[in-house]
Amino acid sequence: MAAPAGPSDQHEASDTARARSAETTAAVFRALEGVNGDVSPQLARSVQASINLVKQIGREFGLLTEDDAHAALGQGNVTDLRDFGVRYRGETLYPGFLLEPSPGREAPMRVRPLLKDLKEIAGEYGRSGQGIVFWMTSPTTFFADHGRPVDHLNEPTRVIAAFTEAVGNRM
Repeated sequence: MAAPAGPSDQHEASDTARARSAETTAAVFRALEGVNGDVSPQLARSVQASINLVKQIGREFGLLTEDDAHAALGQGNVTDLRDFGVRYRGETLYPGFLLEPSPGREAPMRVRPLLKDLKEIAGEYGRSGQGIVFWMTSPTTFFADHGRPVDHLNEPTRVIAAFTEAVGNRM
């Protein structure tokens, strides 16, 4: 059992957090300085929220590179995935939850059929595949548990209904 943290332990943790915060602040400052023109606080917050969400998706579901996704899907299924990439550090990545085991022998994995339906609905409302990915990983009141659509992949009809309602209202 570890000894209880004393004042000196708390002080060291505080110094480490402060150093990380200063490093993060400096990195953001350099990035914003590199942009010609003004960056509104709203835009900066929006970009950071997107980055944080992509990181969270990666931690929870894993993110596949284009090469990894193509290898898992085989050539015949790659076009089904194309619109669902998220951009991170200049690369297009694909969340692991987009794929499921393929019932056939042509490839080990396939894009979940549900996503094709969501893509069709999204197209009617001018929404993007990345928007679908972000929506799938965000809580919604459509489900009784206020869970995320990604937690209800075994209920594709309900996910489609929730998405249709979301894009019809505001998404």
